[in-house]
Amino acid sequence: MIKDLTVMEQDAPDLIKNISTGLIPKELQNYVAPALEEFRNEMAAELGLLDYENTDKGDLPSRVNGNVGGNMTSKMVKFAEAVLAWNYKNRLMLKG
Repeated sequence: MIKDLTVMEQDAPDLIKNISTGLIPKELQNYVAPALEEFRNEMAAELGLLDYENTDKGDLPSRVNGNVGGNMTSKMVKFAEAVLAWNYKNRLMLKG
C-alpha cells in the first residue's frame, strides 16, 4: 500500500494541491474577485438584503455589513474544514 503523501498530491487536482500552500492556480485568479462578490451578494440575500450589490454600503449600519462578512467567513471556514477532512481521510486511507 502507498504510504507517501506526495504520490497522492501528484494525483490530486491542481486546485487541491495549491490549497495547502495558499496559492490560487493562475488560470483561476481572474475569477476570485467576481466569485467573492457573487458570494457576498448571496450571503446578503440570505440576511434579507435583496439588492446588496447596488446598495450604498455607507448607508448601512456596520453591524449589517459585518453580518454579511461574518456569514461569508463562517461558510468559507466550513468549506476549508471539509477540504482538510477530505485530505486527511485520504492520507489515512493511503497509510492503511
